[in-house]
Amino acid sequence: MSINIKTEKILQILSQNKQKWLHLSLQHKINYLEQIQDNLLLNAKQWAENCCKAKEGNLDSNTIGQELLAGPVIVMRQIKFYLTALKYNGKPPLLKVKTNDNEQISVKVMPENFQEKILWKGFSADVWLEKNKPLLQGESFKKGNKLGELSLILGAGNVSSIAPLDILYKLFFEGNICIVKLNPVNDYLYEIFNKVFSSLIRDEFLAFTKGGEELGEFLCNHSLVDNIHITGSHITHDKIVWGNGSFEEIQKKKLSQQFKCNKKITSELGCVTPFIIVPGVWSDEELIYHAKQIASAVTNNASFNCNAAKLLVTCQGWQQRDLFLKYLKNELTIARARKAYYPGAWQRYSSFLKHYPQAEIIGENKPNCIPWTFIPNISNHDFALNHEAFCGVLCETFISAKNIPEFLQKSVDFCNEKVWGTLSCSLVIDPLTEKIFKTEFSLALQNLQYGAIAVNCWSALVYALCSTTWGAFPNSSLENIKSGIGVVHNGYFLENVEKSVIKAPFKITPTPPWFHDNKNTEKIGYALLDYEYSENFWNFSKLILAAFKG
Repeated sequence: MSINIKTEKILQILSQNKQKWLHLSLQHKINYLEQIQDNLLLNAKQWAENCCKAKEGNLDSNTIGQELLAGPVIVMRQIKFYLTALKYNGKPPLLKVKTNDNEQISVKVMPENFQEKILWKGFSADVWLEKNKPLLQGESFKKGNKLGELSLILGAGNVSSIAPLDILYKLFFEGNICIVKLNPVNDYLYEIFNKVFSSLIRDEFLAFTKGGEELGEFLCNHSLVDNIHITGSHITHDKIVWGNGSFEEIQKKKLSQQFKCNKKITSELGCVTPFIIVPGVWSDEELIYHAKQIASAVTNNASFNCNAAKLLVTCQGWQQRDLFLKYLKNELTIARARKAYYPGAWQRYSSFLKHYPQAEIIGENKPNCIPWTFIPNISNHDFALNHEAFCGVLCETFISAKNIPEFLQKSVDFCNEKVWGTLSCSLVIDPLTEKIFKTEFSLALQNLQYGAIAVNCWSALVYALCSTTWGAFPNSSLENIKSGIGVVHNGYFLENVEKSVIKAPFKITPTPPWFHDNKNTEKIGYALLDYEYSENFWNFSKLILAAFKG
């Protein structure tokens, strides 16, 4: 009860400042962002080390690097884009706008300058708008006749940048002040977040809380909370919207629109993330490179990522399929074991082993670590297609096709119709195959119903770029929530977003920092943090040197 009394007071104070924040001058908001930048630089080391200690129980250099890249670095990059957007009154200059054959507008968002062309050589990223929707920027940002709102952010427990990025989006894009309930899994970041966002907390535009389900329910149902943003599972989302009950009871509530919570809710709720492997003729080096990339997308953060690779979609007739799977399993054997820190991991892992006797336990078997596990040849209407493992499991299924155009069409239809989730996916295609089947490949990108699509790289890059958008494909409803509603990040303040698409070269050197065997992730992390903070030549040079030592 004392927790609720304290929280009640916080809500009342925040609620009184809704209009004040909405009508605060742009320069004041810019000042807040610059203060957050400075605080972030000072506290990034402790931030990453806290994550590393909690997840691994030690200060392993590689893990510190991964936590820097997944946490402070991404937040610093997001601030950079928002500073530019605010300086242009919500309409930052666009790099390039084009309209494709079906009248769908796409906006280029990367690379943005000469340095990015060097750092991300051969990469490009575009935000695609919904079909038949106009190009608009900053409409949500405009004050107009809007009333200020108080947003409740229910933070994620797995990736440390999620809650801070949601805060920045709500405050500086939507114009809402925020109360944030940290997930109990990573509420060890409470003090760090209070330091990073100290100026906003001091001026009573933001507050952090921590607690369990009781506090979450209290906040969700409170009259002073105007809207809710949740990163988590669709099960938690449905409890908030419809309340507790059996599956049949919830379905009845959905049919009769018996909402427990009538507030506007946006969400990011995970995905059974597929990697579609388009058949081609690859060298051994290329086969190993993409085996390493997929293994990295499985093992990063102990596989507790909503965009972790969970389903490999291959072509049955691909002559190199068996060799590729051999290389992939070899990479999973090499990748070091990670502590299974996220609640429920062992139960989820056991359920997959129960369903699939053909599961191959590949990774190192260490205490408190779920070994990397590969499950080949799952059927097309199966448990793994509808349940996100959220642990170190990778499944594989094959599609029969006579040729590449047929495979592209069938694999897209399969992912859209049979695989749960609409958050993100990846496709791997070699340059010659893409060139020969350019029309069919373009059609595949158009038809994939995912909010983030990555070509020749892991879809986590769409999350990390911040100039892109992050969120589910816009075909969800409260009755059929899929991977959620709405987007975040969105460095160019774009409206009517359908998806973000990033394209990478088929193979890049030096070793990408997200690869599990990169030897220099910690130094890359600190160098990238400094570069995103200042973008000066000295920090750029340090970053290039660190990358080549990876």
